[in-house]
Amino acid sequence: MSTHAVLGVKYPDGAIAGCYVHFDGDSMCPRIADYVKKNTTTGLAVLITEAQSVGGIRSFHCPPSSPVKMPAETELLDNDELYAIDEINFYDDHMGTSAWYLVDYDTGDLVVQHR
Repeated sequence: MSTHAVLGVKYPDGAIAGCYVHFDGDSMCPRIADYVKKNTTTGLAVLITEAQSVGGIRSFHCPPSSPVKMPAETELLDNDELYAIDEINFYDDHMGTSAWYLVDYDTGDLVVQHR
């Protein structure tokens, strides 16, 4: 079963760039922190923009299921339609959203809200 979430970056002007996340949405805090540490908030914003163009993220920064130690991976959805989330609809219900993760662009601080 999948646990849906929304992942976003909040810019200093209050604008939010966000996307839908399909799997493992209830356990993203350590993965978001690791991703931002390795790729910066700019890297996260670029990933979100890419994900918006294909409907969102299937799984975010998850370790592969292989027993071989490999870097965590992000898998995007493969929809042909744009699904962009912004400051107007960030906290809406996006296909049964159970958690909302918002990263401050300047500080990298994470705000989490669960249903």
